[in-house]
Amino acid sequence: MKMSTFTEWIRLVHILSAIWLATGAFAGAVVRAQAKRAGDLAGRVTLLRLGRRLLTVFSLPGSLLAGLTGLSLLDPMAIGFRHGWVHASLAIWLLILGVTYLYLAPRQKRLLAAAESSLAAGAPSAELTRLSAAALPGILADSTALGVVVLASLMALKPF
Repeated sequence: MKMSTFTEWIRLVHILSAIWLATGAFAGAVVRAQAKRAGDLAGRVTLLRLGRRLLTVFSLPGSLLAGLTGLSLLDPMAIGFRHGWVHASLAIWLLILGVTYLYLAPRQKRLLAAAESSLAAGAPSAELTRLSAAALPGILADSTALGVVVLASLMALKPF
């Protein structure tokens, strides 16, 4: 079935925004790991700023745009909501979106603010130590990166 030119453009935007999202998710994991290993507070703050930039420039807009363009392609590509892989993809996308927008982004903003105030004070604050010690944000961020891989697999394989 021949798609319209507009649908082809939307599909291109969908693929590019998924790559955009993956860039933020995977680069963010690397930066987060390096920030934990940073030897000094200034280096750590720089890496946390980079992580925040990856989230706000890549992950947040990429996740929103990839999902919305994906949804907009279901009808013109004659896929609809009848396939299981579409339901699974939608559930994973909504989970990634919710975790990223409602938990990871605000948490990262608080962490960066605590790190910057600690840098200004010259020593790590109790708030920075507390926020940095939490394992859940890293686990959730890595899980969202894995979710991107699962989404790409579902799109490519359409297994069910």
